[in-house]
Amino acid sequence: MDWTDIGIIITSVLLLLAGGYIRKLTQEIKELIDAIIRALLDNHITKDELATILAEAKDVKNVALSIAKVITRAK
Repeated sequence: MDWTDIGIIITSVLLLLAGGYIRKLTQEIKELIDAIIRALLDNHITKDELATILAEAKDVKNVALSIAKVITRAK
């Protein structure tokens, strides 16, 4: 790993932190886990609960893709 690679990594992390992407990803993962826990409390997942879980998973995916775009631009 040379200095260019190190610079790219540092720049990427700073961009992610400054853009709030890490905070957003953490929040979306928390919401997904909360939805899963609520659905599993009665050992039966309803259609509405499944829809909520899938929507939360989609939110996590979208934020992750945003992060990938930021990292790709930094290179």
